[in-house]
Amino acid sequence: MRKLINFGVFLFTLGIFCGCTVAVQPRLNSSLGMDAFENMKSIDLHDVDVALYFDPKLKDLKVNQKLKMGEFTFDIGRSFSAKFLKALAYSFKTIHLSGTPAYKGTESIDAIVRVTLEDVDMNMGVKSGFATVSTETYTRLSIRAEIYDQKEKRVVWVGTTQAKESGKHEEMGQMTYQEAGRGIACSVDTTVDKAIGNLINQMSKSSNLSKYISTWEQNKG
Repeated sequence: MRKLINFGVFLFTLGIFCGCTVAVQPRLNSSLGMDAFENMKSIDLHDVDVALYFDPKLKDLKVNQKLKMGEFTFDIGRSFSAKFLKALAYSFKTIHLSGTPAYKGTESIDAIVRVTLEDVDMNMGVKSGFATVSTETYTRLSIRAEIYDQKEKRVVWVGTTQAKESGKHEEMGQMTYQEAGRGIACSVDTTVDKAIGNLINQMSKSSNLSKYISTWEQNKG
């Protein structure tokens, strides 16, 4: 058993002896998980046309972390953007992606949804136990979203969320950097899902936004 423990730790410290860094880019999920739906609470599709804009600081967000001699890169921006777009499709019938905060497309829209990054924090660690090696992860993601009425030229809803998730991934005796990355990615995915679900839930509970949605739908009649 002692040999297994030492081998597990050795895999994590291999780079120290060979003088190299192991680069790992764990794949984040682009599909909505149950954490997102549980935070959304309800699904109500409206006959509303919106433009969706992601601030580049969010859309292009990549978080780099070092764990021993492993260097991990998490493409949080692309994962969040894809998931948020899918979640928004449960609320609004038509969504046009916009490259600018002010929609410049030719299609008629009712509103613009703007999503920006406020803050992100991520910490990782590794521990060796009696017969296991485990990673521990803490992720925090702060996001702001707003909905801008295209006709009245005013913001009609603002939502903010600060999603947090602590995760632990454990392997018996040994763990490669790739295995560690997959475990850490699960915690990051959960954080993203919670943030998105919370924002969509705030939209559904806003009385002011509900009033505007009714107006937008009536104008189509």
